[in-house]
Amino acid sequence: MNLIAAIEWAEGYHRRGLYSPIGVAFHWVMAALMLFQLAHGWYLGWQPVGGDKHVGYQIHTEVGLTIMLLGTLRFFWRSQLGAPDNVDEASLAGKASRMLQAWFYFSFFALPISGWVMWSTLPSDLPLSIAGVVPFPNLPFDQLSEGLQHRLMQGAATAHVWIVWITALAIPGHAGAAVLHYLVKRDKVLPSMFDLNGPQVPGVVGSAPDKGSTA
Repeated sequence: MNLIAAIEWAEGYHRRGLYSPIGVAFHWVMAALMLFQLAHGWYLGWQPVGGDKHVGYQIHTEVGLTIMLLGTLRFFWRSQLGAPDNVDEASLAGKASRMLQAWFYFSFFALPISGWVMWSTLPSDLPLSIAGVVPFPNLPFDQLSEGLQHRLMQGAATAHVWIVWITALAIPGHAGAAVLHYLVKRDKVLPSMFDLNGPQVPGVVGSAPDKGSTA
């Protein structure tokens, strides 16, 4: 399946008010990785300084870089076909949804980049990679003075902490809004993230075959 065919197939879901399986996979995989990162980062913060903690931060940084790659792919995918028209974009809920979505995309990049900066200021021979597969270089901060490296570390750490806290508060807001849509507004926002059966409208790309067809 080429890109054009994949987009047409996904738009069949969108015409029914559903997210495509590709969009759903991006959402849940990245949600799981973000939750892991929040819990893992909190856990590492309580660990004593030493080799195990250093390896832990290596893993933490690599998962963050993986999120950044997935975020790039997700952004590209969304730019090609948009999303189902389930929420009135002009409403307060629609505006809040766009703001939350913009924040999450920002965090997909800002958190890994700030973590990459912090890691690159540490004296270490441990290599970085994306998902443990694709090698990823450190930033060339070893050429800088110790004072400048320290300031970079402190600035990146401060930004990282603030973004983590805002994201941690945004996640329950995002989940709560989805539940509100389901229980109060009775729309398709939440069900659309679970229904993978595909459009059932004859003639719509992505629909199940018409049982009455003799073709």
